[in-house]
Amino acid sequence: MKKAITFNDGIQRRWSFLRVMLVYLAVCGIGIFVMINSINKLMKEHDKTLTSQMCSVIAEKMNNSIEYMTTSAENMSALLSAQKHDDLAKLYEDMSDLQGDGYVSLGFVGEDGELFATDTEKEEFEKWGLMEIAYEADPVSISAPYRSGLTGEPVFTMFARMTYGSGKSCFLFLTYPLKEIQNIAYTATLADDTEIWLMNAESENIIQCAGSNKYAIGSWANAMLTFEQSMEPADKEAYEEWKESLKLNIPSEAVVYHIGDVSYTQVYSKISFMDGWFLVVRVPSSAMSSAMESFRTIVLVFVSLLLAATMILFLLTHRRDEADRAILENLSVHDPLTEVMNRRAFDMAVQNYLSRPIKPECAMLFIDIDYFKTVNDKYGHDAGDKVLVEFAALLKELFGDNGLISRYGGDEFLVFAINSDKEMVDEKMKILNERAHAIRPVTEKEDDPYHVSCSCGGAMCPDDARSFEELKSCADTALYEVKEKGRDGYGWFVM
Repeated sequence: MKKAITFNDGIQRRWSFLRVMLVYLAVCGIGIFVMINSINKLMKEHDKTLTSQMCSVIAEKMNNSIEYMTTSAENMSALLSAQKHDDLAKLYEDMSDLQGDGYVSLGFVGEDGELFATDTEKEEFEKWGLMEIAYEADPVSISAPYRSGLTGEPVFTMFARMTYGSGKSCFLFLTYPLKEIQNIAYTATLADDTEIWLMNAESENIIQCAGSNKYAIGSWANAMLTFEQSMEPADKEAYEEWKESLKLNIPSEAVVYHIGDVSYTQVYSKISFMDGWFLVVRVPSSAMSSAMESFRTIVLVFVSLLLAATMILFLLTHRRDEADRAILENLSVHDPLTEVMNRRAFDMAVQNYLSRPIKPECAMLFIDIDYFKTVNDKYGHDAGDKVLVEFAALLKELFGDNGLISRYGGDEFLVFAINSDKEMVDEKMKILNERAHAIRPVTEKEDDPYHVSCSCGGAMCPDDARSFEELKSCADTALYEVKEKGRDGYGWFVM
């Protein structure tokens, strides 16, 4: 009868495990199907029209950012005008060291054309004709981009009309790095392949503000020499029409062309206050789809690996549980008196644990009730059994949560503390020694001075030993040392 019950229990456990695995696989399969189907739908939605709309949004945001800079310059000039400074040179001296709003430098153009700026900036005013642009401010004007002699990087200068003293007219100028536009381009770009340029309609010169090649940021080039020559012949006519609309000052226009196997959507948008210059955004038409294809592949690989790892973990755990259960089912596991593990079950369980390739720190404790024979001789075997039961209960209270406890002999106990460091076990052994004194062989003689004590020796794995027999031997040696010192204490194995 016992064998039939064990066999049926095993069949039921296997069937329960298979049902759990089938449900798990079904749920994972449905989840993967829904996820991939959703990704495919999203990929279909990101076509050329969406890419073109995305380019237009970026261009509008970039254009708004430049307009924001002009508003900042206008506000600063209004603030300075309201303060009615008398001496423009003194005002320049006070403000020349200020830093704010991302500009490289600031200065003033006086009513008589006197320039309050550094020597390098004065040379740039003459070289780039900036003085003429200053007089165009109504209330703000902006220069075309040029390379700064102060920083060596592309910049542009904004001019704002202001007054000082008794109504004298002058101009505030703020020089901004193109990096201000570049930074906005990075935050607005939705794909790494997106390129953003400033383009001059007449010369077709371009200044790159954002793109996949970070080292090209701020570089000057000519569109014809850079990529127009590489276009497919069928697209050149459409591209020429696109350039013509740019020269006709049409606010915005898009063109689609191919270079090799790559299709591009390119959109320009007119820049306020920067005459002849336009913001151009170019995105590969497949950029969004390629990104999502990569994402889909990564998700599939990750989910497959996770599913495989989970399956392997489930199977290994199930096999180990079945093996452990088979071991315990074929043994008489518990000591009938104390209800802790017997010697054979304890040996098998600890050896099975120590055979694992990865295991946390653990301790083996050999514990002896001091002079237990005296209890039996003086009070009788029933009193001895009472001591053993109460002592085993104390061990279970202290070590039962994370340890294996065995009655190894008549009054000998072994404890295998799992995932425990020496300090943690030390504290428990100290409590064990103290609380053992409260155990009495009999309760009728309350004034009986006799009390129980115990001796305990411990060894750590892997510091002292790694195998079961060596670990047990080390703990036994430590127990012997405690007994030699007078018992009623604990100690650790010392090499």
